[in-house]
Amino acid sequence: MPQKYIKILTFLGLIAIVAVQSLWLVNAYQLIDGKIRQACSRLFPKSVLDEVADRLNQVSDSEDAELTIHLEETANIEEASGPELISRLIVAFNHYADSVYQSAFSTSALDSIFTEALAGEGIYVQVHSQVLDSVRLVNTSSSLLSFKHIETQPVFLDEGKTTLVQARIVNPYWAICRQMGISLIATIVLIVLVVVCLLYQVKIILRQNKIARLRQDFTYAMIHNMKTPINTITMAGHTLESGVLDNKPELKRQYFSILNEESGHLLQLSERILTIAKLEQSNLKLTLAPVRIYPLLDELVCKYKVKAKKVVDFRIDCPEMLEVMADEEYLKEAVSNLIDNSLKYSDDEVQIRLSAYTENGYVVIKVWDNGWGISRQQQKHIFEKFQQGGLEEKKDKRIAGFGLGLNYVYKVITAMDGSVHVDSVEGKYSEFVLVLPVKA
Repeated sequence: MPQKYIKILTFLGLIAIVAVQSLWLVNAYQLIDGKIRQACSRLFPKSVLDEVADRLNQVSDSEDAELTIHLEETANIEEASGPELISRLIVAFNHYADSVYQSAFSTSALDSIFTEALAGEGIYVQVHSQVLDSVRLVNTSSSLLSFKHIETQPVFLDEGKTTLVQARIVNPYWAICRQMGISLIATIVLIVLVVVCLLYQVKIILRQNKIARLRQDFTYAMIHNMKTPINTITMAGHTLESGVLDNKPELKRQYFSILNEESGHLLQLSERILTIAKLEQSNLKLTLAPVRIYPLLDELVCKYKVKAKKVVDFRIDCPEMLEVMADEEYLKEAVSNLIDNSLKYSDDEVQIRLSAYTENGYVVIKVWDNGWGISRQQQKHIFEKFQQGGLEEKKDKRIAGFGLGLNYVYKVITAMDGSVHVDSVEGKYSEFVLVLPVKA
C-alpha cells in the first residue's frame, strides 16, 4: 500500500479512537453530574431542616424541649413522611425561631451542614447558599463566583412563599473529575498507549516498505552493474579459449589483464558486501596495529592517477612519520572509497586534497574535493546502506554504484573506535573527515 494511504488511514484511525474515548468520557461525566444533582436535590431540604433544628436547639429553654429536634431523630424524616412534611416543618420551625427567639436564618451554618452532608456521600465541593425573595432578588450578601455551577431547587422558608433559600455548588468540575479519577487516568493512558503503538506500527511499516524498495533497487543496480563485467569476462574467456590470440601475445596479455581487472572488481564488491554483513553481526575481526598514513595515501594516489579517466589534481598534506592505530587493509579500502567517490561525483576536471594531522590524541584524515557536493537533506542519510548522494546538480548523469561505499567507510571506521563526518556544500565541495585514535 502506498505510504500516502497508510498515513491517511492512520490519521483516521487516531481520530476514531480519540472520538470514541471522548464520547465515553462525556457520557461518564454526564452520568456523574446527574448523580451529584440528584444528591443535591435530596440532601439540600434535609440540610435546611437541620439548620433550623440547630437554631432551635441553641435558643430553646428546657421547658421548650418538646420543640427540640435532634439530628439523629430527623435522619429518616424524608423517608418516613416525604418532602412535603419536611417543607412544612421547615416553614413552621423557621417561623417559630424567627418570631419567638428572633433567630435569623444562617446561610453560613447551612453551607457547613450541606457541605458535610455531601461529603458523607463522597462529594467534596464548595457550597454557597443565599436567601432570595419571591422575585429571586438576593436578600443577603454572598460572595458567589460567576463561573459554571450547579443550583439546587429552592426551599421556601415562610408560609406565603415569599422567602426562599437556595444553594449553589461552585465549580463542580473537580468533584466530577475526582469521581472519574481512575477512569479518566486509565482512558488517557489507554489513548496515549494506543496512539504510540499505532504510530510505532506505522513507522515499522514505512521502514519495511523503504527496506523492500531499497532491496529491489539494490537488486536491480547489482544485476545491471555486474552484467557488464560478467559479459566482459565471458567474452574474453571465449576469445582466449578459441585460440585466435595464440599468435598475438601482446593482445592476449591485454585480454588476461581485462579478465584480472574485471574479476578483481567483482571480488572487491563481494568482499565489501561481506564485510558490511560481518560488521552488522559483530563477526568481523580487525587487526589493529600502527599504520603509517603517508605511504598509504601515496599508494592510493599513484593507483588512481593511472586508473582515472579524467584530469585529476592530487595533493597530499601529511607528515611522513604520522601513524595511526588501525587495520591497514580496511583503512586503505575506506580511504580508497572516498577517493573513488570524489572521482565519480565530479566534472571532467577535479581537485582532490588528502590531509592528515594529530589533534587531542586522535589522528584526523580528510578527503576534500571540488565536486558536485551533497545537499543538506542527503547528508542526514549519506552513510546508510544503498544511499547515494551528490546527484542533485547532475541529474542527467547516471552514476554506477550500489550505495554501499560510504556505509562501508562508516562501519569500518567506527569498528576501529573512530568516527566519520561530512562537510559539504552542494555544487561547491565535499569533505569527509575520518577520526581515529593514535593508540589503541
